[in-house]
Amino acid sequence: MIDSMILNNHQIAVLIDCENTGLDSMQWLFDQLSEMGRVILKKAYADWSVEGRKRDQLFELGIEPIQLFHSESGKNSADIRLAIDAIELMYQEHVDTFVIVSSDSDFVPLVSKLRATGKTVIGAGRKATVSRTLVMSCDKYYYLDQEIVTSTAIGTEGQDSPSILRRALEASMDNQGTVVGSKLHQTMQRLDPSFDYRAEGFSTFTKFLEASSEVRVGRSARGGNVMVELVKGDSAPPPKVSARAKILSSANGGDGTDGLAKRDVTLSAQQEADIGGIWTNKLSKYGKSLPGSVAANEAAKILGIPKLSSSRYKTLQGLLDASPLLRNKWMRNRNQLVAR
Repeated sequence: MIDSMILNNHQIAVLIDCENTGLDSMQWLFDQLSEMGRVILKKAYADWSVEGRKRDQLFELGIEPIQLFHSESGKNSADIRLAIDAIELMYQEHVDTFVIVSSDSDFVPLVSKLRATGKTVIGAGRKATVSRTLVMSCDKYYYLDQEIVTSTAIGTEGQDSPSILRRALEASMDNQGTVVGSKLHQTMQRLDPSFDYRAEGFSTFTKFLEASSEVRVGRSARGGNVMVELVKGDSAPPPKVSARAKILSSANGGDGTDGLAKRDVTLSAQQEADIGGIWTNKLSKYGKSLPGSVAANEAAKILGIPKLSSSRYKTLQGLLDASPLLRNKWMRNRNQLVAR
């Protein structure tokens, strides 16, 4: 949720002291920032020859890695390079908001300098280690470890990540838990620039919302604005397919690790309908068959996951095997998905 005092048209630069904070909570942080404005620059400072295993995570988040090497003196070169880049950006008018991701009190003078020139400065770091002086120096400060605790509380192992709709609503709703529909739409597009309710088969964004089981749609008393809120009692994301698979497989004496064509992996009726609907809608563009990559990407969106290969189904064939409805209407043909 974003403070109402913060406008939503900022041009934001995010500078990450990666060796101090890591990357685990960056998606959550970017969700919060999406309500404030456009994140136009994201840089993470570290010795990436050591942190190379995080390369895929950087690319997924759209973060530019800045390579640094540790000096013999042991001085943290990330602090210095980050500060230099911030000062250079300070003189560029198109950047009006800085996000310094670090718990290090050494950044207090930098924060003070940026604010003195009229820039908004937001901090983010670990509550367990951050200096109170740094927190008080910023216009706003996010505790990244608080996000981890919250995620742990609402999502146990085997649960899926929140949908783009849920993430956008939680990032933009006011203190009453509601948000204007147009504002929610804007936030969703900032979180996922490829989002288009028309591609989902809806003529208006309001109809897209009304078809969702996650939210409730109403009208404001004045002006007739569309108002959106989470469905009461729906504070946690739905169980991940793998969680249902393990439960069903264990009941049958299995270990939940195989048998995709059996009952150990199931789709909900709503998921089957949504996936089948979007595939049918896409045929108007591609003809009688869909490229496998397109079909897999669209299915992943419905399931609320980055890519189908990271799900319990792994492949399009695995998805078809898990759904009699989809299997009766669609079939694989090499790298294509063909309507029967």
